[in-house]
Amino acid sequence: AGDAIKNLGKLNKSLLLLAKIENNQYDTNETISLTDITTKYVSFFEEIIRDKQITIEKNFKGDFILKMHPLLAESLVSNLMGNAVKYNDTGGSILISITETSYTIRNTSSLPAIESKQLFKRFKKSKHPSDNSNGLGLAIVKKIIETHNLSVSYNFNNGTHEFVIIKL
Repeated sequence: AGDAIKNLGKLNKSLLLLAKIENNQYDTNETISLTDITTKYVSFFEEIIRDKQITIEKNFKGDFILKMHPLLAESLVSNLMGNAVKYNDTGGSILISITETSYTIRNTSSLPAIESKQLFKRFKKSKHPSDNSNGLGLAIVKKIIETHNLSVSYNFNNGTHEFVIIKL
């Protein structure tokens, strides 16, 4: 019962976040560095990364600066990083490439490509056996992207999943 309550709490928080983004309730006058936030989240996930023996490569060639509410910037990075870590294979790798105009997270995984029509759909659950997500992470990513003059694309190639965010 404790897990169910915890999951309902997470679900409620995610739905509330989506509703607030849709209603433009986040002031976006703050200048945010996704490079800084990424560095922070790499250290947040450090233990899991070490346990799964994931290799992380950071290719930071510039700072991806946005006008965005800090909570949304954190949510964007934590959802993408979280997925790259959670769905990665033991001994896999993550490549994070950042320039002034593009932000890319690429990770290895034995999971198949995400179907494009399911990609940013709400409540779309992964087929991963240990997945306890509520299926809202990528929907939140998409909503943040849509409301901040950005675009996001997903590519799958040879066991590698890649999300690329570009400034429009």
